Amino acid sequence: MKTTAKKKIDEVTENPESSPAFEDAVAELEKVIGILELDTITLDDALRNFEQGIRLIRICDNHLNAARGRVLELVKGEDGDIVEKVLGRTLESFLDGEKGND
Repeated sequence: MKTTAKKKIDEVTENPESSPAFEDAVAELEKVIGILELDTITLDDALRNFEQGIRLIRICDNHLNAARGRVLELVKGEDGDIVEKVLGRTLESFLDGEKGND
């Protein structure tokens, strides 16, 4: 991968505002998963699609973290302090195998 392309991808994954919409990233990720499930995919294509899938997961995770931050800002306790309650599963809890509080 070219250095400029990698730099652009890193910028996109770090800044949700400049990245594709969450729904677009999820749709693209679903396409990548479909390709990876094919029996006829070559190793090079599988690796390229796997890398793209990881980038898309990072984009989605950044969107979700940004949304979570906005929700936390909006949820305040009776005393005016922000009450932190994680809604749903986070990427970390999913990867750790924790049960969500859905």
